[in-house]
Amino acid sequence: MMQSILTDYTTMVLGAPAEWDRPKHGECIGLPVHRDEANGRWLSWYQPTEQDIANILAGLPIRLSVFGAGHPPVAIAVTAGTEP
Repeated sequence: MMQSILTDYTTMVLGAPAEWDRPKHGECIGLPVHRDEANGRWLSWYQPTEQDIANILAGLPIRLSVFGAGHPPVAIAVTAGTEP
């Protein structure tokens, strides 16, 4: 699983949802994010491992998991850096 990374733009770290059940769901590590108030979005960055890169090059799909009662609008992109 790709690891999220802290950036110069990280403004907070989001924790587990209130209803998170660690024995049932496993550990929920904090997610470093940047809150972009001007555009109403949350941004987070991930650094792929060598195995992730090999899997992507082999054509394997990328999965996004969202925990909670609904699925918000999301976007996934490869970026040149960590600027919002």
